[in-house]
This record gives sequence, C-alpha cells and structure tokens, in this order.
Amino acid sequence: MIDILVVEPEAGRAQTLAGMVHEVTDQRVTPVPTLPEAWGAGTEVVIIGPSPTTDEALSITAQVLARTPDAGVILVRSEVSTELLRHAMRAGVADVVGTDETPFELPAAVERAVTQAVRRHDAVPVDSPKPKRGTTITVFSTKGGVGKTVLAINLGVALVSMGRSVVLVDLDLQFGDVGIMLGLEPTLTISGPAQASDRLDTELLSGYLVEHSSGLKCLLAPVQPEEAESITPGRIARILELLAEMFDVVVVDTCASLDETVLTALDRSDHLLAMTMMDVASIKNTRISLQKLHQLGYDGHSVQVVLNRADSKVFLQPAQIEKAIGREISVRIPSDRIVPQSVNKGVPVVSEFPRSEVSRALMGVARQFIDVHEKAVSSHVA
Repeated sequence: MIDILVVEPEAGRAQTLAGMVHEVTDQRVTPVPTLPEAWGAGTEVVIIGPSPTTDEALSITAQVLARTPDAGVILVRSEVSTELLRHAMRAGVADVVGTDETPFELPAAVERAVTQAVRRHDAVPVDSPKPKRGTTITVFSTKGGVGKTVLAINLGVALVSMGRSVVLVDLDLQFGDVGIMLGLEPTLTISGPAQASDRLDTELLSGYLVEHSSGLKCLLAPVQPEEAESITPGRIARILELLAEMFDVVVVDTCASLDETVLTALDRSDHLLAMTMMDVASIKNTRISLQKLHQLGYDGHSVQVVLNRADSKVFLQPAQIEKAIGREISVRIPSDRIVPQSVNKGVPVVSEFPRSEVSRALMGVARQFIDVHEKAVSSHVA
C-alpha cells in the first residue's frame, strides 16, 4: 500500500483533490492542512495544493525529499509559469499541474508517481539491471532560420552511420519541419504518446516512431499547430525519459524560443548545441540566450556554440562573434549551396554529399559526442 498525502490548508480544496486521486488509485490518500512534524517516512507521493505560496510549497518539497528522497512531489498551482517550472524542477518536484487542468493532469501525474513507487517496492535490490541511459543532445536557438533542424537531422543520421541507435524528436510542436525535410509522412506524431501519457511505456512509445531510410527513428511534430496545446511539459519529460532508455542517443530539435517545452528538453539533456549565424540579429539572440542559460544553471562543457555558415563574407569574423557572445565557438559549419539542395530533395547532406566540407564538419560533431561518451564509459568502468 502506497501512502499519498494531500497538503492543502483549505478543507474543501483538500477533499476535492483527494477525491480526484481516489478516482485513479486504491492507495491510501490522506488530506492534511500542513505537513505534520511526525509525518510517515513511508509516504511516497505528496500533493501540495494551490493555497500555500510557491516558497511555502518548495519548502514543503524540501522537507519531504530530505526524509524520503524518492518521493514523488506534485505541485498544484493557480498559475504555471516558466520560472515556476524552473524552480520546481530544481527542487526535485515530479510534476506541476495548473488548477485549470487539474481534473485531467492530476490523475495522470498521480498514476505516474504511484507506478514509480510500486516499481521501487517490487524492484530486486541486488543485481537488478538498470534502464539503459542514452545520451540526450538538444539543438536550440532563440532565432529561427539559423539551421537548427538541418543540424539535428544530419547529426542524427551521422550517429546512425557510426553504429548508434538514434531517435530524433521534433519539439517544434507548432511548426516542426523534421518530417518534411526527411520526406516522412506525419501519420504518427508526438500527439499520440502525449495523449497516452498515463499508460505510456517503451513498447507503446515505439509504435509512434517513424523510421527514415537511413535507420534514424523520428518522433514527429503534430500536423496541426493547435495540437501542441495538449502536449504539456510533464508529458514531454516522460517521453524523453523513455526514449533515453530505448536509444543510444536522443537528438532533440526545438522551436526558436526558451519556452516551457524547450526548458523541459534542456533539463533532460546531457549536451546543448546553441546555434548561431554570421549576422547581428543571431549574435544578439545568442548572447541573450546564453546569459539566460547561465542564470538558469546551464554552464560549462554541456553548452557548445555552433556557428553556421562560418565562412560567409559579411564583414564579421568568428573571433568578433566569440567576443560578442562571451563564449568560444566549438563547431564551425561552412556555407554551401548543397545544403538547401539536400533540404529540398529531402535527403540529409551527410548522405547525399558525404565528402563535402559541410558533411565533414557535421560528422565531426557526431564523432565528438561518441568520443565523449566512450571516455565516460571507460572512466566509469575503470
């Protein structure tokens, strides 16, 4: 039996939340106005209602996790902002649910938390195999048209050619181009597994993946932009976690923003590729987004800057860009008309023109990640 605690000082709200939980589980649910000083360490799911302030809710979260590190904490908030999600994720919160979507999202969040708790109870403590943890690489930029999707596609295909199992996730949920750039029919999209989040597992998720002729598996963006509204950060997180168990590498293509969707991907990424180009607008956006990432705690080797069309004659030098953004450029991709040609043909440039300078640069990015992964594995074994 899993103990579920509902922390909500307003009795009516507490009973309402407890009722929603009872509808999806037969576990023991106890509504309380505040976290008891002698609350049971066996409590493994804690729902914090909307009445406590955010600071109070995060304080309760800290108390819960200090005593039960594996507990699933779910916050119910009247407003869900990017800043709140950021603080919640940093604090170890499992899910954040808005009051306007509580009837739909809370039961699903509770089911996920309970399922994880049951699995911990049923797990064999000794010699039980851990889920495979693949490397997640997210390509992002807050400016459109800089080549994010081209990089993500070719990076994925290059890694497949090097013997890795790879899935490419199109998280530009409203206007994703992965499908059209690869000539794939979007009959199956991320909308499917997002809607099935309450019962989603690796077997079900694999049924929504579309395979490219190169061997690259793809989870495509929705066909209709309005479908993006139902794909919440919590559902995206679950999908990315499962894909990391299924593949050696998860490559994530994102929209031109630092919204909740992108932040969810960044939080679950091992490597971030910040894409920019040789124009002042791209450079400005890159500088601002890198500063924002630094404020959010992303720093060091996990973030690398990729300069597209690095040899363009536009009265700017890469050194000037590095000075402007305050960071070294890690990857330089040259300009070549074969890139738009390959996009229009629906064939990745690393497949169509493998000996070109562009392909060599892209293959170099893929090889770099393989080297980093192999070194990490060797170090762990040693």
